[in-house]
Amino acid sequence: MRTRILVIVSSFALFVVAVVAHIATWEIAEHSDYAGRVLQHESALHLEDLNGADQQVASSLNTDYQTFASHLPVISIDTGGAKIPGGPMYDADGRVIHDANDLLIPEPAADGSDTVRATIKSFESNDHVNRLSDVPVLTSECLVRVRGNSSRRYDKQNFHVTLINEDGTDNNASLLGMEQSETWVLHGPAIDKTLMRNYIAYNLAGMYMTQFVPDVRFFELFINNEYRGVYLATETIKMEEGRVELNESDPDQAETSYIVALDEAVASNTTISDFLLYTRRSINYLDIVYPSEANLTAQQREYIEQDVSDWEKALYSYDYDTASYGYWTTLDVQSFIDLYILNEFVINDDFGAYSTYLYKDIRGLVTLGPIWDYDNTFDNYQNATPINDFYIVERPWYYMLFKDETFCELVIDRYLELRQGVFSDAHLMQMIDDVQSYLGPAIQRDWNRWAYESIEDTAIRPESRRPQSYDAAIQDLKSFITNRGAWLDTYIENLRQYSHESAVKKFNH
Repeated sequence: MRTRILVIVSSFALFVVAVVAHIATWEIAEHSDYAGRVLQHESALHLEDLNGADQQVASSLNTDYQTFASHLPVISIDTGGAKIPGGPMYDADGRVIHDANDLLIPEPAADGSDTVRATIKSFESNDHVNRLSDVPVLTSECLVRVRGNSSRRYDKQNFHVTLINEDGTDNNASLLGMEQSETWVLHGPAIDKTLMRNYIAYNLAGMYMTQFVPDVRFFELFINNEYRGVYLATETIKMEEGRVELNESDPDQAETSYIVALDEAVASNTTISDFLLYTRRSINYLDIVYPSEANLTAQQREYIEQDVSDWEKALYSYDYDTASYGYWTTLDVQSFIDLYILNEFVINDDFGAYSTYLYKDIRGLVTLGPIWDYDNTFDNYQNATPINDFYIVERPWYYMLFKDETFCELVIDRYLELRQGVFSDAHLMQMIDDVQSYLGPAIQRDWNRWAYESIEDTAIRPESRRPQSYDAAIQDLKSFITNRGAWLDTYIENLRQYSHESAVKKFNH
C-alpha cells in the first residue's frame, strides 16, 4: 500500500509540473508569440481613408473589369481563355459523376493534367483605389485548379494556386502582404453569406490560441476579366518558414518531424494505419502531409505510423494518466485544450473527422493544429445545429482526455478565461461589425453576383434557414454566438460528467 501511495504522489507531482509549464506557455503565447498577427480589417486601407472621388468610384456596384475600382485588394487570373480544371464531371444525363468512394471525380484540363497555366496579378494600394489598370504589386506565372470535394460543385469555386517562374520552378513570393510561399488557397465563401466565418475563426485562433494558424486576407477576384466576388486568400498548411516551422526531414534518417491530417474517409498513397483506425475507434484515415509523398521514405512512413500509434495506444490505455505514459508526456496539452474550446464554441461538426491536422517536431510534442476550414461553423452546416449540446467531447483523442479530471478542469478554466476576453459577446460582436464595415460596398457587389447557391443538395436547409439578405446573414451569426455562449456559460461545468469516477467505467484508477 505504501508503495502505491508513493507512486500516486509521484505521478500527481509530475502532472502538476506539466500543468504549470503549460499555463506558463499560455502566458507567453498570449503576450508574445501571437501579438504580431496582422488583422486586415484593422490595418488595411478602408473606404473612408480614400479621397472623395475615390470613395465614389469604389462605392459603385459596377463590376466591369475596365472601370472596376475597389478599396479592397484585387487579384486577377488570366488563363488565356482555358477552363480551370478540377470542377465536377457530369454524365450524359447531367448527373455528377462520383468514384467508388462517392467522391466527386474532378474534370481534367484539356491536356489531361489537373492544373492549367495562368498569369496572376495582385493590386493593393495604400492610398488610392485598386484598379486592374494599375501597376500590380505581384505578377507571376502560376498553376491553378479548383479545390475541395463537394464545394467543387459550387458556382463560386475555391482555387489552389502555385506560383511559378517562367521555367516552371517554384516562385516564393508574398501575396497581399503575407509571408512568402509558392502555394495559396483562394477561398470563395459560397454557402457562408456573411463572407467572414473563416476570417473570424482563423484570426481568433491566431491572435489568442495556437501557433501556426494560416494567415488570411480578403480581396475581390477576377478570372479572365470576369468578376468572381469577394474571396479570402489563405496560407496553405505545409512545412516551411512562415507556415508550420519544424526541423527539416532528413531522408537518410527514419525519425522525422511530421504533419498528418485526419481528412479522408478513404485510403490514399499517404495513409497510415494508426491505432485508432485499426481498432475502429475512428473511421477516418490519417494521411501524411509532411514529408511529402515524393520525399517520404519507407522507413519514415513506418516511423510516423508507429509513433502515432504509440501515443494513441498510450492515450487509450489504463496508463493514460500515469507518470511514465501520461498523455502530457507526448501531447501539447495546451493545443488540445484551446482547439477543443474553439471547435466546441463554433460547433465545428467536421472537427475530429475532416480538416483536422496534427504536427510533431522531431524534438517536440504532438500538437493539434493548424486549424482549417470553418465556413460550415457557427450554425452554417447544411442541417440546423442545436446549441444545447457538447459536440466535440467524445471525438477521437478527446474521448480519453476528458476522462482525466485535471484536463477537464483546465478546459473549464480556460473557457471561462476566454469568455472574459476574446470570446466575449462584446468582442465578437465588435469584430463582426468591424469586418462588415471594412468590406463595405464589396458586400453588395458579391451579393449581386452570388446571392444564392444553386446546388440544392449542398445548400443550407430547410430553405427558411437561408438568409434573404446580407444583414439577415449577419444577424443569424450574431444570434448563434450569443445563444451558444449563453448555453456554454451555463453548462460548461457539466463537462465534469465525462471524467466522473464510476465503478463500471473503464480506465478508472
